[in-house]
Amino acid sequence: MRVLAYFEEWSRRPGDAVRMAISTCEPEVRAVLERLVTGPGARGESRVGTEERRDVLDRILPGRFQETAVGSYATLPLPTAGRGEALTVSCWIWPTVPERSAAQAIWAFPDDDLALVVAGGGVELRLNGRTVLRNPARLVARTWIRVTCVLSPDGARLHVSPKTAFVSVDSAVSQGEAVATPKGGRLLLAASDVGAGDSPRDAYNGKIDALGLFWRALSDNEPGAKPDFAWATTSDFTSRRLHAVGGMSEPGMLYNGVERAVTGWNWDGHSDSFIQTPEEYGALQFHEDDMVDSGWDYDLEFTLPKDLASGVYCVRLEAGATVERIPLFVMGAADARADILLLMPTDTYLAYGNERLAKLDFSSVMAHRQQLDPDEEYLHGHIELGRSCYDTHTDGTVCRYSSRRRPLVHVRPGYPNWLTDSYRHFPVDLYLVEWLEKRGRAYHVATDEDLDREGAALLSRYKVVITGSHPEYWTRQARNHLETHLHSGGRLMYLGGNGFYWVTTRDPERPWLIEVRRDNSGTRCWDAPAGERAHVYTGEQGGIWKNRGLGPHRLVGIGFSAEGWSKGCGYRRLPASREGVGAAIFAGIEDEIVGDFGHVLGGAVADEIDRFDVALGSPPHALLLASSTGVGREYIHVVEEQNVGLPDQGGDALPEIVRSDIVYFPIEGGGAVFSAGSIALAGSMAWNDFDNTMVKVVDNALELMLRS
Repeated sequence: MRVLAYFEEWSRRPGDAVRMAISTCEPEVRAVLERLVTGPGARGESRVGTEERRDVLDRILPGRFQETAVGSYATLPLPTAGRGEALTVSCWIWPTVPERSAAQAIWAFPDDDLALVVAGGGVELRLNGRTVLRNPARLVARTWIRVTCVLSPDGARLHVSPKTAFVSVDSAVSQGEAVATPKGGRLLLAASDVGAGDSPRDAYNGKIDALGLFWRALSDNEPGAKPDFAWATTSDFTSRRLHAVGGMSEPGMLYNGVERAVTGWNWDGHSDSFIQTPEEYGALQFHEDDMVDSGWDYDLEFTLPKDLASGVYCVRLEAGATVERIPLFVMGAADARADILLLMPTDTYLAYGNERLAKLDFSSVMAHRQQLDPDEEYLHGHIELGRSCYDTHTDGTVCRYSSRRRPLVHVRPGYPNWLTDSYRHFPVDLYLVEWLEKRGRAYHVATDEDLDREGAALLSRYKVVITGSHPEYWTRQARNHLETHLHSGGRLMYLGGNGFYWVTTRDPERPWLIEVRRDNSGTRCWDAPAGERAHVYTGEQGGIWKNRGLGPHRLVGIGFSAEGWSKGCGYRRLPASREGVGAAIFAGIEDEIVGDFGHVLGGAVADEIDRFDVALGSPPHALLLASSTGVGREYIHVVEEQNVGLPDQGGDALPEIVRSDIVYFPIEGGGAVFSAGSIALAGSMAWNDFDNTMVKVVDNALELMLRS
């Protein structure tokens, strides 16, 4: 990829300033504002329709390459008072890859070039890059070990001992040459130093807990001694500051995504919440590939006209032979109203942002050959682009955070998806944009983040809210706003699959950052580490909303049923589609089957699909208008509905469960919901230039919503 970029804020209002960070090795970049008005065509086509707005932005900028800081660490200022001839540094460590030969710094005094490192399965003290002391104990990955290091003119000493005797780590003491007490004013955690690009050197992978300094040579038989100086890590879990305990006001700082609210050395399993037992959650977790903000300088700044229409825009970047389009969501003006709000599922974009799942073999649930786009190959080779909430770190631990302040390879118009061999997420949502544009509907767009921030003030300005194709990740606040809106007379069209599924939280200080802590339920790519299900920003339990009694069935009438990526299918009409409200939604349609075509896997029912089920909370009075005609064995029943793992859980064996439904139901107070449960639905609407039975159903449903 020859040019990478991201916006400071990817949702703006008319009249707002826009800033973009750009990195390229090309000598110059041309930036032009465009409005996106179509979705993509078949894979390989260049059908991304835009309307240029050169009157707003058409500028040539000098190109430059910008570095990204990768790897988390902490900087801890040290007091000058109390220091003597000897110093003891004690802490607990939980290394994840101790067997690596490369040094991983537990702590360091960079001004003195002194570091305690994990290397080759053991612990070493290094001075000026030279090993002066190595402890003979062999470390075991993901096991708590206490490491006490004495620095003294009488000789350095390392004492390594495990938390429990039920591991193959023996307590060991090693004695070495004299090492002078450090004179520097700072201590680093998880790094030996910080490079010019703000990346940690000798980055550490694992947890560090209960760090304490003693202004004396601590003996080996003082395991419970109180340190003279320490930092508070068992409170204020959302903060990136670590306040000192023991007479110093300047706090330490956590950089680049250090994880908190993770189990510490003294966690005993009786509680799985840092709210209940904060004293057991004092650990800090570090990764060599952490990255929550690219931190680039902003190269481009321009102001949106006050009369600019709401919609999905992009800045087209031309650098050499490369053309990239970076999306920008323009809301309606603060006092503007419209019939329709298209709610872009940006939290889903973030959760999947830069996912690297293509390294796995999904061929058993595909009917096409799994192939990677060249940009996907680029992504796999560049950790500085950050990871998704579907990935694991290089040390095998889970990724719980995702940020929009970085280039997002998958969030570009027309970008192909390896899983569907066509499109997914943002490119598919552009089919809904194209539908509204072609119909000449007055609509505005907003993002999940906007809904979180503005709530009822945003939703109350619209008659009908339309979701994107995969609104999977929802914060409690946004979900409450939507539910309140529906019970206040609002109308919702849920035009997607696997929606309202995962509990999600947002950093209140850095709203561009989301957190996902999966429970050990739901269709997932990793399990939550023991004791670490509670979200750090809110304290609420992570996992799927269904396990909190707030599943999608009770909100939109349907919920996640199955997923697969082979040939899709259409919907067969049911009796309710031939009378009353159902007849109005299917007005002008003589066909028995609708949507058996589309740009995504060849049908409206494909990818991830949802079904109606009263037992799971679907309203009994809802009208079940149509059900899928049948998907193949590659479409597998969701794991959260299987108490016992059994064979034959696909669409061929369980058609009564593995299906997608279209429903409509009114809500007391004047609200109403129309749901068609499939990610691929929007791709079928765009078939034959939006002149087909599937789009007629959605058109009729929208007219009903607007009239009633």
